[in-house]
Amino acid sequence: MTETTPPADTPLPVIGVRTTRQRQAILAALTGRNHPMTAQAVHAALTGTGHRIGLSTVYRALHRLAEVGLLHVFDVGGERAYRRCPDTPHQHLLCDDCGLVTECPPQLVEAWLRELREATGFTPHPDRIDLHGHCAACPATPRSP
Repeated sequence: MTETTPPADTPLPVIGVRTTRQRQAILAALTGRNHPMTAQAVHAALTGTGHRIGLSTVYRALHRLAEVGLLHVFDVGGERAYRRCPDTPHQHLLCDDCGLVTECPPQLVEAWLRELREATGFTPHPDRIDLHGHCAACPATPRSP
């Protein structure tokens, strides 16, 4: 599956999404974060800053914004969590301990994908690859096979 993320400054109607103050508030709450947020966390963040918004509205808006490529969806502890990512194709490094999500340096991924193609003949879609592991701040714990 190839993902294309519209530029952050693209007006919502241009990508087929009606602009609402709720959607704008949700996008603002998620922009610039290094940890994906669940719908409940987004709702709590918004209501904590004085926004009047229902949890069901947050769920619907998150689903729609992810559907059109403005948000990426991650599985965090068995729940869907959302993050606003860069507009360019990129790969994620996900810490299984603290939930940190960072982008992988593109030159590393390009070299690895080239080696993978040469060794196996397999050509993955480079638009989104999520690598799970442990960030530098978290101790690496051995996993049982």
